[in-house]
Amino acid sequence: MKKNIALLAGGKNSRMGGFTKSFLKFQDKYFFQRILEEFNDFDKTVIISNQKNLYKEYQVETFEDLIRDKGPLGGIYTALSAINDSCFIAACDMPFLNKEKILNFYNELNNYDAVIPIYKDRPQPLCALYNISILKYIAESIDNNDLKIMIPIKKAKVKFVEIDDDKLFINVNTPEEYEELKKGIY
Repeated sequence: MKKNIALLAGGKNSRMGGFTKSFLKFQDKYFFQRILEEFNDFDKTVIISNQKNLYKEYQVETFEDLIRDKGPLGGIYTALSAINDSCFIAACDMPFLNKEKILNFYNELNNYDAVIPIYKDRPQPLCALYNISILKYIAESIDNNDLKIMIPIKKAKVKFVEIDDDKLFINVNTPEEYEELKKGIY
């Protein structure tokens, strides 16, 4: 099975004051660069962003949302459509993603539409592996303007995997969280 990754970098970044979160720096690298380096041996890597020009110099395939203004669900739809295969989907604001933990998801995917980690009793759909078979449920939700990610997930055959890792699911949404990250509070 091919291993693919898509970074969702198309949000409005409103809680970050409009600053594009994938270009926040941590340990001298942009968030998205850290993730791309961590997953550099995957078969295909793409970024989903409505600001393709920001990533031009980084030699990574970038796709704009096929259906605009549908939030993260629209980004997942675009990623799966662009890759046309199973794909690990991650938000671009997760500086501690770990390939070794994610590779274990592939062992679970065979009979499921998605493998979604659970951390502290909460599903993590923006750090999950999706099979192309879930695309029909996502398209249906978008058609109905039901944009909560869990709506198509509840219709699909999903394997939930408990993961106990204090750093893996950290995402940075506000300037205050970014300051905490830089100070090493995480």
